[in-house]
Amino acid sequence: MRRSLALLLAGSSLAAAVTALSPHPAVTRTQAVADFAHFESGHVHPLAMTPDGTRLLAVNTAAGTLTVLSLTGALPVRVADIPVGLEPVSVAVRSNDEAWVVNQLSDDISIVNLVTRNVRATLYVGDEPSDVVFASTPSRAWVSVSQEDAVKLYDPADLAASPLVIAIPARKPRSLSVSADGLSVMAAVFNGNDGATVLSQTEAGDSLPAPQPPKSAALPPAPKTGLIVHFVSGHWRDVAGKLWDSKVPYTVPRVELVRLDVTSLGTLSTYGDLASSMFATGINPVSGVCASVGTEAMSEVRFEPNVRGHATESRVALVPPVGPATVVGLNPHINYAVPNGPASERDSSLALPMGAAWSPDGERLYVSAMGSGRLGVLSAEGALLARVPTVAGPTGIVVDGARQRVYVLGRFRGELQTLSAATIHSLGVASIGFDPTPDDIVNGRRFFYGGFTSGHGDEACASCHFFGDLDNLAWDLGDPTGSMTPVPPGMLDPLLTPMHPMKGPMTTQSLRGLPNTGLLHWRGDRADFFAFRGATQGLLGLAAPIPDSEMVAMSQFVLPLVYPPNPNQFLDRTFRDAPAGQPSAERGRAFFVGTPVDGGQPCAFCHSLPTGTNRQLIDRFALQSTQDVKVPQLRNLYQKTGFTDATGVVNKRGAGFIHDGSTDNLFDFLHFPGFNFAAGAAGDAQRRDLEAYLLAFDTGMAPAVGAQVTFDGGAGAGRVARMDTLTQRAAAGDCDLVAHGRVAQVARGWMF
Repeated sequence: MRRSLALLLAGSSLAAAVTALSPHPAVTRTQAVADFAHFESGHVHPLAMTPDGTRLLAVNTAAGTLTVLSLTGALPVRVADIPVGLEPVSVAVRSNDEAWVVNQLSDDISIVNLVTRNVRATLYVGDEPSDVVFASTPSRAWVSVSQEDAVKLYDPADLAASPLVIAIPARKPRSLSVSADGLSVMAAVFNGNDGATVLSQTEAGDSLPAPQPPKSAALPPAPKTGLIVHFVSGHWRDVAGKLWDSKVPYTVPRVELVRLDVTSLGTLSTYGDLASSMFATGINPVSGVCASVGTEAMSEVRFEPNVRGHATESRVALVPPVGPATVVGLNPHINYAVPNGPASERDSSLALPMGAAWSPDGERLYVSAMGSGRLGVLSAEGALLARVPTVAGPTGIVVDGARQRVYVLGRFRGELQTLSAATIHSLGVASIGFDPTPDDIVNGRRFFYGGFTSGHGDEACASCHFFGDLDNLAWDLGDPTGSMTPVPPGMLDPLLTPMHPMKGPMTTQSLRGLPNTGLLHWRGDRADFFAFRGATQGLLGLAAPIPDSEMVAMSQFVLPLVYPPNPNQFLDRTFRDAPAGQPSAERGRAFFVGTPVDGGQPCAFCHSLPTGTNRQLIDRFALQSTQDVKVPQLRNLYQKTGFTDATGVVNKRGAGFIHDGSTDNLFDFLHFPGFNFAAGAAGDAQRRDLEAYLLAFDTGMAPAVGAQVTFDGGAGAGRVARMDTLTQRAAAGDCDLVAHGRVAQVARGWMF
């Protein structure tokens, strides 16, 4: 039994409060089932060892538990499975007796008593937290809250106290590490901007660079499109080197790693030009060098033929306490001059680096390559020493110096591998516990993440669609040597025309929630997910597309992916309201479904509920554009922060809304001349209401899913009210409601 559910974590006193509930046995399912919600949250620091070295802790993301393994024997032995929140992605130990587990879907931290083996408290921290570390004097818990672009500091001795909030000047802070001297906390940035922005087709005009390779003579003239430009040597330039400074009045600095000062809270320094998406950090205990691993997007390169087999690179950045960083490629053996390398090259590649850990003497850096099932072993200077096979989908790494072991967590099948630190040979593999993930999803993971689906063995679909979602970048993956795509069948607009292969910039779209949305891609030029099979050759660089059977297996992983709840809704699934003069999502909802604003129809006529799309294409004339575009779904608009197109503004991102990302925010988008809002201030008030609603648009997953409350013997008005709301939402069908507690020191579970 697994989600959609709201989770109630309880102390030993809970049993008397839920006498109407009865214990139920665990249910094991391994086939595809309708009640499994596939979130695929990405591991950050999923392994930790207690200070005394006697226990290893591992998050069991699929089961929503913390696995405790004893290290006192020849190999780790699982001794406990402690229920925590939904989608745990990180664990950190505060002492031998206490661990903090970061639950990304539940938006909280489960504080676990390792002696009694239960959650003693739940700390609500904000939308989609990623990691936690302990630093400063007195000790504070530093929590990265990805969707809020913040690191929050909590007092472990007073969980009710408001946190200190440090704003991060970048999108989605992720992995955290404490420096060797304890004076700094390093925060990796998940969604970097690649130092790029997008000019609209109006701004780009007729001055786009000549296509390379040249446009096929069989193609008609290409449509006018936008243009991606990068900040290079102090200027905005396109791929041909032309200056565009006059069109970009703002800046978009690359921020990919942030150093936070522990003694002067709020003081920070930033690092860029490392890798556009950072997944993990680890700090050398001797030198203090921070290793940050991730991938660099080649978004500055225009057209698919030019990035074939080389859209991203796996990298490690070595950042010393003082001085410049050193950036090292994890695959120096790859010849990127050709799209497809020999089998020997592919077999040696490290794809999708997800974890980083140093040996106690600081001489070795271990990097887990999730996409290739290997552990990279590097010298302190970044030289690659070895590539070691591991369990499938390696993410977390812990180095046990006392026992000369390296522990690696395999995400694909919930496995823990123990290796000898001396020989890097495998000593054993153990399960971290029950995995409720259906077999089809488990089997499809290897094709979604697997480097073997690319020409050099270092890329996969997951290289841009991180954990099934998006990289928040814009790409120009048109093809001047391609062919026209006919109008898809079933479209009602009579003015639609065949689609040109030179499509211009397009922002990466999520792979979540694909069923019931119709044609895929911004222009609807893919009939279904299976139609992307050719991308394994055309984009990833294979000599031939992957076999049909492998594409089917991948689809069985991708199609069940779902969005998390929208944080801008209330727990009871209602929308925020506000007095006149302030944005109201509730007024915006009423406007969306009931007020004619486009050709005598409301927004919901095209952006049909519940997904936000009627699955149709709209012709370029109606859009006042140069290309036909599909009516897009609206469920993840809240994840797009946009930018401000104004002089002197420092932006986190250079890509915003609509297909090419050239519109800076939704309020500006709603000034499209084809819309009929009221005149003047009244119209702008309508736009603000509608913007608030769009940013709270229902994702299809109720806000109650993952919500928790912990009772520890007392009631508390806030906790009782939250419990009442969860009970109501369970009765309404938004979620299941389960309880975990202890009866006579025995762990028990109940379902409402």
